[in-house]
Amino acid sequence: MKFEQDLVRALLRGRHPDFADLELSDVDGGWDNQQWRLGEELAVRLPRTERAPTLLRTEQTWLPALGERLPLPIPTPVRIGQLSNLFGHTWSIARWVDGEPADRAPITRTESAEALAGSLRALHQQAPAERARSPSRKPPSRAGSKVPGSPLPPPRD
Repeated sequence: MKFEQDLVRALLRGRHPDFADLELSDVDGGWDNQQWRLGEELAVRLPRTERAPTLLRTEQTWLPALGERLPLPIPTPVRIGQLSNLFGHTWSIARWVDGEPADRAPITRTESAEALAGSLRALHQQAPAERARSPSRKPPSRAGSKVPGSPLPPPRD
């Protein structure tokens, strides 16, 4: 599913008119959300898959708290667009994070790798009791299942 810029502009005019006249440009990529750059410092994210609205609400809840703990910038929501006659789901206006995704431009500088390592260390803490639980991702069972990314067992003779 692909949404047009006219829809995004209309949503901005209706819900966040102070942002409605900022430059708006399409951003390539994205799995569950379609994204546009809004001005120099913001991004608009609209859910486009069946599971995306739930995932986006989780982002809206948890990214502000995570952003305070991480050394790297993350796309923290600054505004939330409510459902309307134009669009039947909530959507986000988030901080724009400059850079290239690692799947397009792998990390080659030591300081970038160190910053990423610092963010991963900051994430590896006990989750709060009220943490979000993903309906589409299940934890591995305790008996006999492999955790994704764990080493493979040795080959059999």
